[in-house]
Amino acid sequence: MANIIRNMNFKPIIEKIDYKRLSEPQPSATINMRVWDDLTVQRLRSDAVKVILTRFVKPEPECIFSIEASIGVEVLINTSEYESLEDPVEYFKTSPVGRVLASHMACILSEITVQSQIGPMITAPVVQLPQ
Repeated sequence: MANIIRNMNFKPIIEKIDYKRLSEPQPSATINMRVWDDLTVQRLRSDAVKVILTRFVKPEPECIFSIEASIGVEVLINTSEYESLEDPVEYFKTSPVGRVLASHMACILSEITVQSQIGPMITAPVVQLPQ
C-alpha cells in the first residue's frame, strides 16, 4: 500500500471559493462555527487521479459568513496498487496528499477571513470528518 503514489511532486490548485457575507450576529450571541471537509477522488487516466478537498464553514446560528472552498491536485499513481484499494477516498484522507491539501486549505481560509468580524479563522491542517 505504501507505493500507491508514484510522485509526490505536485502543485495544489484552487478549484472554487464561495464566500457569502451574512447578517451581523446578535449582541453577546454565542456562535458555533461548524467546519467539515469532503474529499473526492476522480480518475483522470489509468495512471492519474485528481484529489479534491472541499472545506465548508457554516455558523450556527447562521450569521457572519459561510464559506465553501475547494482545492485539488493531480496525483500520479501506481495503477495496480491503486486498484487494490478498498476505498481510495479513505486512503487519500490520511495520505500525504490529504495532509498537503488540508494544510493549504487552512492557510487559504485564514487569509479569506482575516478581514471578517472574527479575524483570521484558523482551521485544523488535517482532513476533518463530515458534518
